[in-house]
Amino acid sequence: MSALFLCKFDAVKTSWIYKFFKYLKKVYFKNDKRVAAYLVCIAIATGFWFLNALSKTYTVDIIAPVSYVNFPNNKTLANNLPEKFELTIKSYGFTILRRKLSFLFVPLEFNVNDLTSNRMVDSHRSSYTFPSRQFLSKLSYQLSNDLEILNMSPDTLVFKFDKLGQKHIKVKPVVQVNLKKQYQISGEIKTVPDSVLVNGPQSVLDNLHFVLTEKKQFHQVDRSILEEIKIKPVKELYFEPQSVKMNIPVEEYTEAQQSVPVVLVRKPADVNVKLFPAKVKITFQVGLNRFSEIHPEDFKLTVSYTDIQKGKQRLKITAESSPDYLYDLKITPEELEYLIEN
Repeated sequence: MSALFLCKFDAVKTSWIYKFFKYLKKVYFKNDKRVAAYLVCIAIATGFWFLNALSKTYTVDIIAPVSYVNFPNNKTLANNLPEKFELTIKSYGFTILRRKLSFLFVPLEFNVNDLTSNRMVDSHRSSYTFPSRQFLSKLSYQLSNDLEILNMSPDTLVFKFDKLGQKHIKVKPVVQVNLKKQYQISGEIKTVPDSVLVNGPQSVLDNLHFVLTEKKQFHQVDRSILEEIKIKPVKELYFEPQSVKMNIPVEEYTEAQQSVPVVLVRKPADVNVKLFPAKVKITFQVGLNRFSEIHPEDFKLTVSYTDIQKGKQRLKITAESSPDYLYDLKITPEELEYLIEN
């Protein structure tokens, strides 16, 4: 193994790479001061070359991010404007480098009213088209006195506006409630006020039927909740007020039951049918505050004579109505037997 390694090492020593590095070591690194002086000269020469290159005039293409400001006060924008301009510029290398670096942090500001000479302020039109070439001189001056914008893409800017309007819109709360055992939401979740005044483009308001709140989550709830909640922001719309009070009624529930008669529906007047049993037991969860309010008359249970005509031996019970504030309604038994009397 050692003999093989020595053979390989000797082969490397005789290779041209080994001889090249040996030569560099002998000639250039014999005197450290000479090497340092050489490197300094290279750095200075490179610096002068770079400065000379930046002092020359160039024509280049750059990408400029754009922010739009100062729109007409009596209008709202209805279309999307370009987020970036592709500019062909002519300037000194120093200016081009500085501008490229600045666009990494600060976008090009497009003053809408100023650059369009306020032509859209008093006009009643909803759409305006401007050739980009009319903005070149002002944008050039805005960027630098030493810079000229030769071309700009897109070559046309289109502004589409909509009428401003307002409308009262119903608030829909977005909420998730995790309750403790034996507790339930005992009524409708409401907001105060139940609607807000929405200002924005009329075309958007015409198709807006409700607004949402920001999502809220509650855990291990064992009491009613009254909390202020913000309206979820929507682009181009302004809400007044921007928040509402949300009420979530919560109370402890207990199990209760009632004995309720069953009614046969769709029965011909000349037919007598006897149901077995005539009454069934209903079990349900009810809030403690309403426990004493529940009566058999609050329920309507039915079976259909249509099932008898179909030849069914047992009739399925249907809960036609019951109080809205009850949970986990169960009927025992779920089916009845019957006897047709002559």
